[in-house]
Amino acid sequence: MSNEFNIKNIAKLASINLSEQEQDSLSNDLSIILEHVNALSDLKLNSQQQEIFIHPLEKELELQEDEVVESLTHDEAISNAPESKDGKFVVPPSME
Repeated sequence: MSNEFNIKNIAKLASINLSEQEQDSLSNDLSIILEHVNALSDLKLNSQQQEIFIHPLEKELELQEDEVVESLTHDEAISNAPESKDGKFVVPPSME
């Protein structure tokens, strides 16, 4: 995987304007992210290895077991909405 990228092109594709300082900072951040992705892709795993422990502070993650719990019914959830129509939440449009 190449660590070369055109930050100006990325900003244009994302429709954002970046100052030179922001471009430099983002370029550095993306380089670090790509280094981590490259490190992950270099791991040699066998089919019997079930868990991978990767943490930036070299700590083992403590994960909880999933539990099925009672939750709100559809009607209860809709009753808390500021606005609903035909049994669905009404929200403002995300794009105009």
